[in-house]
Amino acid sequence: MIENFRRYTGLIIFVIALLLAGLIFTIDGGGGLGRGGNVNDPVEILVDGRGYRSSEFHKLGPSSRNLAMQLGLYDIVSTLGGFGGANEREADERFFVNRVNLRKAREEFGVHPDNDAVIALLKTMPAFQGEDGAYSQQNYNTIVTRGLGRMGLREEDLLDLVRDSIALRTLTRVIGGGLALNRRFAEESVIGNDQKVTVQVAKLDRTAYEEALQPTDEELTEAWETAKDKYLTDKRIKVSWVLASPAIPGTKVEDAPLPDTATEEEKKAAEEKKAAAEASLADEKRRLNNELAGLVDTFLDEIRNSEGKDFDKAAAENGWEVKTSETFPRAEMPADLNLTLRSSSDQRSVADYLFQLSESSDPLSRFTEALPVGENQWLIVRLDEAEEPRPKTFEEAKEEVRIDYIAEKGAENLKKDAEEKAAKIREALAAGKAFAEAAKEQELEVTSHGPLSAYDRPEDLPDATVIFQTAAFVDPGALADPVIRPDAALLVFVEKREIVKDENRPARIDGTITAQSSNQQRLAFAAWLDERLAAARIEYPRR
Repeated sequence: MIENFRRYTGLIIFVIALLLAGLIFTIDGGGGLGRGGNVNDPVEILVDGRGYRSSEFHKLGPSSRNLAMQLGLYDIVSTLGGFGGANEREADERFFVNRVNLRKAREEFGVHPDNDAVIALLKTMPAFQGEDGAYSQQNYNTIVTRGLGRMGLREEDLLDLVRDSIALRTLTRVIGGGLALNRRFAEESVIGNDQKVTVQVAKLDRTAYEEALQPTDEELTEAWETAKDKYLTDKRIKVSWVLASPAIPGTKVEDAPLPDTATEEEKKAAEEKKAAAEASLADEKRRLNNELAGLVDTFLDEIRNSEGKDFDKAAAENGWEVKTSETFPRAEMPADLNLTLRSSSDQRSVADYLFQLSESSDPLSRFTEALPVGENQWLIVRLDEAEEPRPKTFEEAKEEVRIDYIAEKGAENLKKDAEEKAAKIREALAAGKAFAEAAKEQELEVTSHGPLSAYDRPEDLPDATVIFQTAAFVDPGALADPVIRPDAALLVFVEKREIVKDENRPARIDGTITAQSSNQQRLAFAAWLDERLAAARIEYPRR
């Protein structure tokens, strides 16, 4: 299929030209596509006055975002803001608008990846590789013919996504490539890691500061009043679903019993008969799996065409049972829905898909795509009801408030005490006292460590990395500023520091500069994209 894409480039361009010619006559006078009166495909979003219909929004946004994650194109997902966290809908919209701006940038900077580049990248993707690690045309065909349809996509949408991913990498270099690099910073970074330090450490445990706190109800009420919007009930949903399973034969090909006197020819014939039976059974399983995939595609088409109204009817026609849950929060997923997704590249869970469903003006926002679960099963879920989170009352939130209050005040007291003790120890050091003696006067226990390198991880020193990084730029005989860790504060005194010789240091500095350059380019392009997003005029006509 990819080779056909390469071979018929001219024909594709000709067909696209015809399509564009036809579109000219369907563009209304309102300044863009998607403002017409197609009731079944209304305008979902407007970006800078240009309208995009629901089908176009889902194709360029949510469906492509999901496909990119399944294909491992995490750079485009991350850069376009597609890792949504708690709000998947916002992530979908952000991904869509950023992708629109990315395409505008392609035209502005003349970045147009050719077909050879698209094909080359496709062939490196694990999703399209066989067991031997080489590109598999069969895997590609399977995904294109069976996988894309369930997300409302076609092969050209896959190719466009890959093309945009290549363009993003090029634009990152173009927009961020003019930034000056700081070689001195790279040298200091490398040399900073090429040293060994000997240190003494005093530790203040946070637990002691938290245990000393006994907040009153008045204090907790005051804390709740200032942050009550933080304490919300869990979102609860009620859903209906179908779990489509192939009618796989449960039989297993068993070895045919042979008498002890069986000849080698008889044994060979029995093995060949068993192998043929196993091959036949495998063919039947593939046929049934393909048949089910076709039924699922048709089922999804019926849901889309009826805007979800025919969900129960279409399920009944296929002989699929529709199950309905009680209202539940994410932490109490029904056992029947606690299923594992087959896709190894998509890190989301079934719960992630369910709790991103929404009751919007778009009826299809209440449905998941066909989720691959179990062994060749497909799960399609409809949102029936949703109870959105609400602020908790004080009594409901009291225990959470108490925990947060103690954690916050404990951390404040820890930091304050660590700074006060550090100041007193510095005064003692200036007066000629040893660090251990000065720390003991502050009722602190001191431990000695080192020489430590940047890569040492002693079992008795879990904070070795942060201690080394703290000591790396402190003069011997001096106390570093207190290091505040999640569970403690560390006072690090540097006894000795020495630079380790390394003939390969110049090459490592060059490598650090290269890494700095790539990072600066990514940051510059992300900032540029953020500016475009902030400046975009975004409207939702159906809200």
